[in-house]
Amino acid sequence: MDYIKDYKLIEEQDGYTLIVYLSEFGVEFAKEFDHMSKEKKDEARSNLLRFIDEKFPGLKINLCKVMIGSMLVGSVILAGGQVPTVKAAEAKASNTNYTVKSGDSLWKISKRFGTTVNAIKSLNNLSGNTIYPNQVLKVPGGNVITYTVKSGDSLYKIAKNYGTSISQLKSSNNLKGDAIYPEQTLYISQSQGTPAPAPTPAPSPSTPTSTYTVQSGDNLWNIAQKYGISINELKNLNNLSSNTIYPGQKLKVTGTVTETNPSVTYSNYTVKSGDTLWSISIDHGIPANELAEANGVSAESYFSVGQVIKIPVHHIPVKSTPGPQYGEYLDWWKEAQYLFKTNDTAKVTDLVTGRSFTVKRTTGANHADCEPLTSSDSSVAYDIWGGYSWETRAVTVEEGGRKIAASMSFMPHDVQYIEDNNFDGHFDIHFLNSTRHKDGEIDPLHQEKVKEAAGY
Repeated sequence: MDYIKDYKLIEEQDGYTLIVYLSEFGVEFAKEFDHMSKEKKDEARSNLLRFIDEKFPGLKINLCKVMIGSMLVGSVILAGGQVPTVKAAEAKASNTNYTVKSGDSLWKISKRFGTTVNAIKSLNNLSGNTIYPNQVLKVPGGNVITYTVKSGDSLYKIAKNYGTSISQLKSSNNLKGDAIYPEQTLYISQSQGTPAPAPTPAPSPSTPTSTYTVQSGDNLWNIAQKYGISINELKNLNNLSSNTIYPGQKLKVTGTVTETNPSVTYSNYTVKSGDTLWSISIDHGIPANELAEANGVSAESYFSVGQVIKIPVHHIPVKSTPGPQYGEYLDWWKEAQYLFKTNDTAKVTDLVTGRSFTVKRTTGANHADCEPLTSSDSSVAYDIWGGYSWETRAVTVEEGGRKIAASMSFMPHDVQYIEDNNFDGHFDIHFLNSTRHKDGEIDPLHQEKVKEAAGY
């Protein structure tokens, strides 16, 4: 059925509901449905059933809803093999009235509704890009559906069900954090979504199990990831009807833990002529005070040529992510600073635009102080931020085969090491729990973007 644009599955108590979204060709199909002969209608229903059999063999689907955008065209009841006549509604592409909210821009609204800035401006006779809160705009519709949040929902669960991302959901709905509440209405752009996969069957009863005690901060997703199973498997294994768990609760799990905690071992290094505690720490990617502490000396101490000292070697296990576009959610003090070391170069990718550039970490202890590697890298970053700016943006930092969740601003300040990159100073990249240099405090705006870059 080439007029089916998209589809999704919704798990019900005794099976699934399938929702199919018609393409532009399907709009004409819907208009003509009431005027079709019985033979044509039967043929259309047979094609729909064939589509279901091919895509979801063996899956119990009780109801199929046919949609055009957010408009219900008709329903087909599949339980018991009864397929009644579908009543088609008159359908046509229409415009949506949208009330501008604080923080909106034409670009954000266009992304939310899967259209373009020029299309919105043309439809509303706008000569510029200025809009204001409570202004009512006409927006080309048909590409956005609304979703009413239910108890137990999360942005991750909704994004996964609709084949989109958490950051896209937040951008489409002007969400600053991850909090949502029952009965809240969310906009979901179908131009973003891809079909949701069929749920994973529950594990066999004969599968060996062990017990896991829920810790503070745990959720079903991170426990499932830790043991290499799906959320549905974990819920079925423990007869859970919702995603709510609590610290101290005992859960049955299968498999083995795939993530471990960071660990430290030590290697030996023989001091050479010209070495200092600082230069040795830089060469080995560890803070100078950590090197001093490992050898029982102060940070102002000197080593002797030929002296054998201990070098801390940090082992940082790989953490899973909700999707390939996200970075590992790594603590700066225990993990990230040992992967993105001073003098390392890394690929930085902006989460929203997908554009990348190369940076070098030149200094910084509380967070990474970085500089664009070349003038070309400066130009790309300048274009992403729209100029020099303290605005925080969610980014990933790739170095040594690892991709780390981070937050970056692009305002040149203070010391500079690279002279020919068309950037006078350095900028800041923050990671989980990193702090500001000026007061040693965590920056909430950066932490929010780090979390977004991790897909949470």
